[in-house]
Amino acid sequence: MHDAPLISPENKDSAPELIARLPKVELDAVFAPESLPADNAALTAAMREYVQELAAANVVYAEIRFDPQAFAFGAEAALEAATAGLDVSGIDARLLLTNAPQSASARLGSQVVGFVLEGESDPQVVADLRANFVPFVVDVRGLEFGAVAAAVQAGATRLAHATQLPDDFSADLEGIQPGTVSSWIRDRHLAATFEPLSFEEFSDHPLPLLQQLGFTCAVTAGSGNLNEVFLALTEHFGYGLEEFFDLSVKALENSFSTEEERQHLLETVILPAYEELSDPELVGPDTEESVAAE
Repeated sequence: MHDAPLISPENKDSAPELIARLPKVELDAVFAPESLPADNAALTAAMREYVQELAAANVVYAEIRFDPQAFAFGAEAALEAATAGLDVSGIDARLLLTNAPQSASARLGSQVVGFVLEGESDPQVVADLRANFVPFVVDVRGLEFGAVAAAVQAGATRLAHATQLPDDFSADLEGIQPGTVSSWIRDRHLAATFEPLSFEEFSDHPLPLLQQLGFTCAVTAGSGNLNEVFLALTEHFGYGLEEFFDLSVKALENSFSTEEERQHLLETVILPAYEELSDPELVGPDTEESVAAE
């Protein structure tokens, strides 16, 4: 757990220019070109252009959904071409494969960090992923709450678009109480990623409530720009740098990269960026020691 640096008063206002400077972590980016590239070279170029767009928004780590079986020139060739387009300065970009193949372990590598399963998952695919210790996301967008419970029972490493979580809540004199499944998700810090800009009414999105109740949350822009998500969170929910720091750290901690890679990115990129915005006069000895210890 990392506490946000004590932000200087003049940096409290989350202006667009300030938000653009913040390092960001994108766990569910979506590669969605207007038309499918026709060959390897075109796919590499399209992927590189997309990763450059992420880097331009100051995304420093990204996991990108990619379906290698969507290309006429073959899944293996498409995967190789897409991987070649990930090497862009200033960003560590990885792939999350959709349409998981029969042998998931054969696809896992430094650039392919996991899989995305959409909706009700094939038990054989899930068994293969679990047997080979392959992390996977279950996307439950638009489904009933039962799909969330099924994803947890299947052993999902992360949840995507689980806006149904409040359906498992109840209320009493002490406040809002998560139910059996949602409590399990919260208490075991099973991360859920959300795309607030895709919600019909942004102000009705459950993200602030879930964070207040202690759920581990991250935000995504899908195929869009994460700066726009941060700006909307500021406009609708009053989010500031402390909230953005928390979202970024939670996202990084629940990425599918290695612990060493996560810690390196936190210590060399994310923390220094926020510390530049902090007020030295607000940092006492205890705070300095705690930051150094982490």
